[in-house]
Amino acid sequence: MNRVKKAGNTCFHFLVNLAVMLFSLSCILPILWMINSSLRDNKDFMQSVIGLATKPAFHNYVEALQTGDLWHCFLNSGYLSILTVILTIAFSFTVGFMVSRYRFFGSRLIYLLFISGMVIPILSLMVPVFIEFKKLNLLNHWFTLLFPYVSFAMPLSVLLMENFIKTIPRELDEAAYMEGCNFFQMMWRVIFPLCKPIVSVVVITSFISAWNEYPFSLILIGDENLRTISIGIRFFGQAHSFNYTLYFAALVISIAPILILYAVFSKHIMKGMTMGAVKG
Repeated sequence: MNRVKKAGNTCFHFLVNLAVMLFSLSCILPILWMINSSLRDNKDFMQSVIGLATKPAFHNYVEALQTGDLWHCFLNSGYLSILTVILTIAFSFTVGFMVSRYRFFGSRLIYLLFISGMVIPILSLMVPVFIEFKKLNLLNHWFTLLFPYVSFAMPLSVLLMENFIKTIPRELDEAAYMEGCNFFQMMWRVIFPLCKPIVSVVVITSFISAWNEYPFSLILIGDENLRTISIGIRFFGQAHSFNYTLYFAALVISIAPILILYAVFSKHIMKGMTMGAVKG
């Protein structure tokens, strides 16, 4: 009886693992196919869409950066995403620390206001944000998109930070004060380094949301010199709709920073999500 039960459990675990592996392959294979296609000649690709790149055509990437002005768009998205990450970490850690460590008048209201941003559809804010930015003369500036990017990243970041900081013993605060630290030294030199796992989660979530953002980039930025990579890819696709391999090269360029960032922070991301989001 035990053998039959053990065999049944083994079979069940095998089927579960097989289903997870197949699901993972369904996510990974399209990316691998796109990378492989970006290294092929367009004529060769038109003859067979599933062929391998026997002679990698790296010139597709060079041509994509030059002809579509993607390099400029890449840099625009780069500095916007980096600044978004820095500001989001600074603000979300400050808010998360204050509402998790101290109880003052309106602290829970402040926390709930941030969290409520997670349930508001972002696209429903396009018209009011556009009107507000137009009235304040904030359209078509290098910093225009920082306001919505940081605002949209804050709700989830505050939630993660607050949950994680609650797991850090309060005795560390007292020990830091006893060692002569002031409030800001205790906050940034003692508590913040311990938040490295959840900071990694905030880094990649805020970076991805800023890097991939499209609708607000479209309505708030009209200057060609300020286009982000998502807008650049759109116009690139319209101009090279029949050169598929060149278009795939542009797409690979657009997702490369996200893949690299996730590869660098993947271990910290898993640790942060389990320690902060689950334990908190």
